[in-house]
Amino acid sequence: IISPNLVDSVHFGYYFYNYHDFGMPSGGDTLQWTVTTTAASGATVVPNPTDCTNFGTASQSCPALPASLQEVAGYSTSPSNANYTSYNTGEQLQLYENLSWIKSGWWGTHNFQFGYQLSRLSNNVLQHYNQPNVQMVPGGTYSPVSSTGAANCAAIEAADGTTGCAGKYGYLWVFDYGSHGSATSFNHSLYAQDTWTIGHGLTLDLGLRMEHENLPAENQPSGGIANPIDFGWGKKIAPQIGAAWDVFQNGKLKIYGDYGVHYQTMPLNLAISSFGGQYWENCYYALDTAILSNIDPIFNAQTRDCPGTGSTTQAVFPGGKTPAGLTYIESQNFRLNATTCPTCTATEEGVAPGLNPYREHQSDLGFEYQLTPTTVLSARWDRRRLDHVIEDSAIFNGSTGGETFVIVNPGQGVDSTFNGFYKFLYGSPAYFDPSNPSAGICSATSTPSCPIQVPGQRDWDSVDVRLAKTFGSHWQGMFSYTWSRLWGNYSGLTSSDISDGAGGRNAPNNSRAFDEPYMQFNDSGTSSSGLLNTDRPNEFKGYAYYTLNEGHNLSTALGVAQFLYSGTPVSTFADVGYNFAPYFQTSGGWDAYVAGRGKFVPVTQDPNTGAVTVGTPYTRRTPWWNDTDFQITQTFKVSEDKSLSFDVNFINLFDQRSVTAYNTQIDSSYQAFAVNTSGGFNSEFIAPGGKWIADGIPFYAAAMNPYNLQSALNNSAVSDLGSSGPVTVNSQYGKPLYWQVGRTIWFGVKFTF
Repeated sequence: IISPNLVDSVHFGYYFYNYHDFGMPSGGDTLQWTVTTTAASGATVVPNPTDCTNFGTASQSCPALPASLQEVAGYSTSPSNANYTSYNTGEQLQLYENLSWIKSGWWGTHNFQFGYQLSRLSNNVLQHYNQPNVQMVPGGTYSPVSSTGAANCAAIEAADGTTGCAGKYGYLWVFDYGSHGSATSFNHSLYAQDTWTIGHGLTLDLGLRMEHENLPAENQPSGGIANPIDFGWGKKIAPQIGAAWDVFQNGKLKIYGDYGVHYQTMPLNLAISSFGGQYWENCYYALDTAILSNIDPIFNAQTRDCPGTGSTTQAVFPGGKTPAGLTYIESQNFRLNATTCPTCTATEEGVAPGLNPYREHQSDLGFEYQLTPTTVLSARWDRRRLDHVIEDSAIFNGSTGGETFVIVNPGQGVDSTFNGFYKFLYGSPAYFDPSNPSAGICSATSTPSCPIQVPGQRDWDSVDVRLAKTFGSHWQGMFSYTWSRLWGNYSGLTSSDISDGAGGRNAPNNSRAFDEPYMQFNDSGTSSSGLLNTDRPNEFKGYAYYTLNEGHNLSTALGVAQFLYSGTPVSTFADVGYNFAPYFQTSGGWDAYVAGRGKFVPVTQDPNTGAVTVGTPYTRRTPWWNDTDFQITQTFKVSEDKSLSFDVNFINLFDQRSVTAYNTQIDSSYQAFAVNTSGGFNSEFIAPGGKWIADGIPFYAAAMNPYNLQSALNNSAVSDLGSSGPVTVNSQYGKPLYWQVGRTIWFGVKFTF
């Protein structure tokens, strides 16, 4: 207290966490089958009777695959977790300095607040497979992508006298995938606020906040740009304005409203995963052994089993020697950043120039009316809109067979149009008319026209009405009803999209939502925006607590809480243009909401012909969510200022088991890799206009303009992959995926002094 009207406050806080997983197998290896292999799958013909590769010119019969290699797709020799966490430590340090000055006489009373805040965030993480993971492709043949692979494949084929790069029993790869890195960010803010009591019950809140934020690259100073994202003081200016009116000036009726701009301080996930800390390297080998124990890669000191960044990297084996029965082909680095864009570096994804901070604006309007000294009736209208989203995005380059990812504001800046973004990524304009590519670049006047990119959208509107009673006469309680609508194409920093890792993916600022522009388009060639996965239009909530005083030193509190919510939307999606199977077996990874978000597409398949029939999309929801919680607490007063209490909490007391999500993927991407009759792999996905991702611009023209969904489902695979025909409709499509968590009981003890 500097003076009666001037007060200075300083607050310091420190938070630390240290998380790790345990209980998964370690010290061995996990072998996973990417295809279904049976005796029949090995009974094919090849030129060399001593080589049982399933490819090449037919001349002699081959015996079946050995029994040890005959498994169904997805079979695993032991449990496997790609995100096993050795450690994930984080720190948050916060410092607040606030100066408050009360001044009377300037048309009322003012409470001026001036302050500075510092937030220091740090994260250190190591996530990887719980033990070396090997993907088995018995009977398969490999297609090299590098000169190293081509040379090694030629040697293998020459030695075997066959065509097709594989060993006697096919091939495999050592799957080295994870995140390893650390990062620290410093974020500063200045603010000024005036709470101005004018008189006649009217109070205004006027404020302005300015922030400076930086997001580093985790692998600095070894290369690249030390602070790829740096928002100066002029980038994050947040005005706040609010008003409250005590209508009768007796505290019984208050009407209020406010408007504000809010910025998100970026989590450090992007700093680590997109700026050098995430790795994905595959080491490929020809398979000439059926003895599974021979396949035994190990982790090195950095928990890597296929370390490196080039095509000559080999897997780590005991003694440093490749086991008998394995012949090295090549390695592929799926996290090697392209340097085609102006801001790209080899160690980091590029950042779009003029990137804006993650921002939303919010408006509120409401009232509170005191019915009795302990009872208040209130209502509130809430409106929130996203202004800028930060996500990574790319366009597949058909000529190079890869993607250049850049951190952008989706649908804004360099990402405003398809052609502008393509030019930024690859330095040349995109030709967009597949029927006449020489006519000119994609533009507003070309046919089909050049679509704008779809901005990130999450619109929230709600009205909440509640009746609350404060504690009195031994009890307190509250009842509320909320109507709301959540609409858009972006579920948030934690993705709830079933299409993105089966939902609940914690990858803030680099989820799958905007990785490809066509992922934001439906089969009508328009934005797929619609009801988001967590939209619940009707919510009823209530609780009540009652306290019994059995004596001077003993009391018992009973509490009950009831929740009744509308179901959430069921949104159909499908792989479009490609899929990631078998890398990500819960979904294909190239998904689009083909009928728009919030719409379920009824689909049937003829069991004889395989023909797919598509019905009319409609709004479908999960069942109502019903939950009752109960609590009992008994408190013993030990002395005047000490007490001991015991409590029991029953979460979901009646063991309700509502379905909370359905499987909504049409295609069966998990079965996508099956050996076909011509000796290749069939890959199932929707191919609008008969085009797939490697066709480049013509594919985007087809996928971002109207196409017939039923026709696309019946002509799913394209000639580029040597196959055609209808997709295999997912047998789990439209069936329950997740359920409400069952009854849980928590016991607690607390000593208060």
